[in-house]
Amino acid sequence: MTTIVKDTTAKFAVALVAVAMIFSAFASTASAQEQSAEDLQQMINDLLAQVSNLQSQVGTETSMVTGPASVCPYTWTRNLTSGATGMDVMMLQQFLNADPDTRVAAAGSVGSAGMETDYFGPATGAAVAKYQMKYRAEILTPLGLVAATQYYGNSTRSHMNGSCVSAPVVIIDDIEEDIDDIEEDIDDIEEEDDNSSMTLRGEASLDSLEIDSASDDEIEEGSSNQEVAEVTVEFTDGDAEISRMDVKFERAGADAFNAFETISLWVDGDMIAERDADDEDEFQNDEMTMRFSGLDLFAEEDEEVEIVVAVSTQNNLDSEEIGQWDVSVESMRFFDADGVATTEDDGFGDDFSIAETFTIQVEGTDDELIVKTSSNDPDAATLQVEDDSKSDWYNVFTFDLDTDDSVNDIELNTVDVTVTVSSSTYALIVDDAELVIDGVTIDDVTVDAGTSTVVLTFDVDGDVTINAGDRVEAELMLRFKSLGLGNEGITVMAEVTSTNADDIDAEGADDLDATQLSGAADGDPHTLRTAGVDVSLETTSADTTSVEAASDYGTYSIEVEVTAFEQDVYISTDPAVAVGYDLESSAGSSTAAGTRTVVLESTGDESAGYFEVTEGSTETFTLTVTYTPGEQTAARMLLQDINFAATAIAPDQTQTTLPETDYRTSVVTIND
Repeated sequence: MTTIVKDTTAKFAVALVAVAMIFSAFASTASAQEQSAEDLQQMINDLLAQVSNLQSQVGTETSMVTGPASVCPYTWTRNLTSGATGMDVMMLQQFLNADPDTRVAAAGSVGSAGMETDYFGPATGAAVAKYQMKYRAEILTPLGLVAATQYYGNSTRSHMNGSCVSAPVVIIDDIEEDIDDIEEDIDDIEEEDDNSSMTLRGEASLDSLEIDSASDDEIEEGSSNQEVAEVTVEFTDGDAEISRMDVKFERAGADAFNAFETISLWVDGDMIAERDADDEDEFQNDEMTMRFSGLDLFAEEDEEVEIVVAVSTQNNLDSEEIGQWDVSVESMRFFDADGVATTEDDGFGDDFSIAETFTIQVEGTDDELIVKTSSNDPDAATLQVEDDSKSDWYNVFTFDLDTDDSVNDIELNTVDVTVTVSSSTYALIVDDAELVIDGVTIDDVTVDAGTSTVVLTFDVDGDVTINAGDRVEAELMLRFKSLGLGNEGITVMAEVTSTNADDIDAEGADDLDATQLSGAADGDPHTLRTAGVDVSLETTSADTTSVEAASDYGTYSIEVEVTAFEQDVYISTDPAVAVGYDLESSAGSSTAAGTRTVVLESTGDESAGYFEVTEGSTETFTLTVTYTPGEQTAARMLLQDINFAATAIAPDQTQTTLPETDYRTSVVTIND
């Protein structure tokens, strides 16, 4: 039978409050004489699990609201935000923990059901945001808001007060006996606690205090919650409760209240204290010491506690505040198990390191933009263009823009790229250009007055912003005009020179100057043809052979693939006619003639002194040179070009093999 029982509701609420009280008491202590804190906490967790199980037994037509049963009726009378403290904060956390959708923290964590605190921290703000989103129609929409604010303001407070005008009536199905069992278990734990020591132990003394640089030893003006120091303390001979710490900020000729907005302390990623720092009266004295009281920070014997000091800096600082600052711990007050208070100050002694430095920089100082070579830059290739119309768009060059260690995002205004056309002019060969940066196409381009080499200036106009620390690709796309017969085999190459990089117009916190712009990148040359061949490297090799009572010799081999497009291709079987090659030293100079044997082989069909590559097919060509210099020589072989025709006649077209650094063997030394 289902009954409505108000007195059972009250009893259930009392049980939950007892669980909360016991759980809160145990969570902040280190150990017990007969039962460890971990064991006792596990007992509490088990009981809370039983409570959760009882909740699940309530029918779907009922609602077991645990928190408000012990909180409501209650009226919140002030707005709350991060850093606020007080009983109303604890009541707020208890109310939020009543709803699984708005819980402050997971079971067993500080701020969870039974472990509520009187401090409004990030977890409380996040729970308030969940409450605002759950009731967005009543809280956010009337204010014209879409996103939650984490601020416990008038609208949120009014809605919650309206929901907490009276203690709820809980419909319960035969759970009184289970509640009695839970209360008995809690009594057992309380009795065990009476026989235990769940408080501080021993006569604690400060064993070590060290202050080191934190993650943000260089910070900018206008930045928030930058970690500038990490204080590590350890106690011996007992546990301690740190109640107060004085932190001093010094820079010659500067005042801390003119440099900082706030100063805060953090433990395990949670803010435990924060003070306004832009008011001179908040400091202890003219020496700019900030006192943090009421910390109630537990430190277990022989266990290190790390306290991070963070600052938020003001905007538009004067030169006096820009530069290196010293941060030090001036004093620390703590209590031991007997309640004896000890204040460590100037007597820290030589065993303690109590000072560290950090630097405040002008906003944007670390902003930078670096041009770098891209792993996706296209290899040299033959680009098929038209003889009577514009070509397709081709990606001829890809480079990277890297913000590297920038603090701020970088907004691009203009980017310069240099393009070089061989044996003609840019204006006769290229129809149009675009730059695609991180997927954004920039087609507003200005071409300077150059001829074969020009600078393209792309007007990005702020359409691309690169996030701080990101590296993005920029692709130069070119479309070519119809290609006249005299321009077959012409090459085009693009690059970003160091001068181009310096001329980039970009903004971080401010306009980037030449010292913040650097780098360079160059692309491979590409060959333009309406018809002919595409050549790609397969393998290279170089070996030496020793001969008794005769001169040693070297054997060099380069293998390429030749693809014919828009026509058949005929290449002479005579290597002196078919290819251009050279033997050169590592420095690039031609070697002495010596004795050479040159052989050209191909997988293509051979007829009447020519190898044939039919349109659309690919054949392999291998050039092998045996070289006897007659003296000790270090040399390599370079394949320079391939000559061909559309019929079985003397070659009338030449395909240069580019880049030349790809089409050469290694250097080998041939002994006499």
